[in-house]
Amino acid sequence: MGKHFSFIHCADLHLGEPFRDIRMGSSGPWNEQIGKATFKAFEKVVDAALENRVDAILISGDVYNGDHHSLSAQMAFARELYRAAQGGIEIFMVHGNHDPGEAWRADIPLPETVHIFPADQVTSIPLMKDGEKAATIYGISYKTRHVKENLAKEFHREKDDGFAIGMLHTDMGGADSPYAPCTADDLKAVGMDYWALGHVHTRKTVSTSPYIVYPGNTQGLSLREIGPRGCYLVDVGAYGTVTLKFIETDTIRWMDMTMDISAYSQTEELISAVTKRRSGLKELTGRPNIIRLVCTGSGPLHAVLSSEDGRDFILQSLNDKEQFRYLFAWFVRLEDRTRTSIDLKERRELPDVTGNFLKAYDALNDLPVDKKKEELRTMAESQPEFVKYKKLLHSLPDESLLRSFRKAELLGAEMLTKEEEK
Repeated sequence: MGKHFSFIHCADLHLGEPFRDIRMGSSGPWNEQIGKATFKAFEKVVDAALENRVDAILISGDVYNGDHHSLSAQMAFARELYRAAQGGIEIFMVHGNHDPGEAWRADIPLPETVHIFPADQVTSIPLMKDGEKAATIYGISYKTRHVKENLAKEFHREKDDGFAIGMLHTDMGGADSPYAPCTADDLKAVGMDYWALGHVHTRKTVSTSPYIVYPGNTQGLSLREIGPRGCYLVDVGAYGTVTLKFIETDTIRWMDMTMDISAYSQTEELISAVTKRRSGLKELTGRPNIIRLVCTGSGPLHAVLSSEDGRDFILQSLNDKEQFRYLFAWFVRLEDRTRTSIDLKERRELPDVTGNFLKAYDALNDLPVDKKKEELRTMAESQPEFVKYKKLLHSLPDESLLRSFRKAELLGAEMLTKEEEK
């Protein structure tokens, strides 16, 4: 029988990293909140550790955003580690690709309770509780930004380890990745009881026998990181049973809002409906939100949403003065997934200009893919912009050409239908 203990597993703090996909507007409360979001998220990690009286915090790489982490970021990080140390919590860390050992600048001294694993070899450090070894923690850091070796194969546990934990910053499954690639089988073969991984920003439990866990990052940084972000509270029983509890730490939530436009005929109606839903989101998340508005369905507003000017008008109307609120909900992007109300199947049957256009589209679309690409490039070569700038056409990927062709079906039919209605 072992010893009961608990720890917080977090990774990818990226302290000081600016948000992507957002253009800062007029100054207001949100500027400060966005600037401090990653730091506040780590404060919540330490808060959770203290509230739950854990024995350790495991940080699986990428404490900072890059090689040139600022002094202010180091001071903020050190301040939280000292706060954890005062609560009797030990810290175990490995460096990742964004904070490799050769670029680590520890200008601010850290408490003695902080254990940073070296980059030259896998080492082990015991986690002590009440004078007894509760677990053995293994880890290895990145020396440089890119590590192409399979570091998982360097781990070897000992028989008297008790509960064994491996810490690794890895792109699991990416065989050609420059970020310590490995497989789940590689990790399982080592015999650890828990793998505390980092690098992947979306939380994922790869396996429960043994536990192979990515906690995700502590604060979302872009539209690619939708939804709650945080860390795991891991409770290990005397017989080695593991219980995971996810704790939200993000101070600003990136999210999607989907709106079906079918019920609205006026732009103002859509804006009013979105504004009403936005109020509910603030209450639901209890924190500021950065939102991608995704419009679906078909109806009269399709024409507005398919226009860049129309989308910009809606975003500006929704965001007016929103950056001056402490609990803001900012629409960062409007994504148009709406459809025209034109019945394309019916229009194909009519002997008019639109019908002839759609029949010509079908004839080209039915060609084998290689032949279709060839025909599309030939057609593009005759366009004025490509006649003048031939290099543009040569650098245009096939997929972009095919994607533009697919969009042309609907766009062409709409344009021709409008001309016929004049």
